[in-house]
Amino acid sequence: MDEQTTPQTPEKPKKEKKGKKRTRRIILVIVLLLLLLLGGIFAYRHFVGVQPNDTVLLEENIKAKLGQLEDKSNEEIEAALNEVVEEGTVCISINMNPVFSSGKAEGTLKIENGPMNLYNQRVVITLAETGEEIYHSGLMPVDSHIQTDKLDVELEAGEYDAIATFHAYDVETDAEIGAAIAQIRISVLS
Repeated sequence: MDEQTTPQTPEKPKKEKKGKKRTRRIILVIVLLLLLLLGGIFAYRHFVGVQPNDTVLLEENIKAKLGQLEDKSNEEIEAALNEVVEEGTVCISINMNPVFSSGKAEGTLKIENGPMNLYNQRVVITLAETGEEIYHSGLMPVDSHIQTDKLDVELEAGEYDAIATFHAYDVETDAEIGAAIAQIRISVLS
């Protein structure tokens, strides 16, 4: 018997080499993708940054102003916080606790449309509990005020939670451009 020798091919080592190469490529691709992802996150944070929302900006703005308002009364602090320097915003100013000696008498409303505003205003006061309109200022041009005035509705003696809505109007077109509200407490003494 003749022994024939068949050349043996090392199949296992080739498969192992192919498997190792494939595994290395997969790992390399994963590492590159992770590096690209981390680089993208870094670039986004560095160049674009995290933008705070409007509420955060408002809080930071208020905190900065409060830091410089030592030795002032609550009314002066409120007035300073209500000041506006930016177009498109409205400064509102009203006595937070107007007092009326009776339901028929004039009270200390102290409504002001200051010179820093760019818009005419109209103020409507409604009772918080019922929504009933109890006062209407009429149109107030920029740099005008109402020191005292009567309510449009005669209220009985007592304390009333109310909402003052400031409507802002373009001075040239008289178109309403927005509104702002303030919660107030009206005191009627008798």
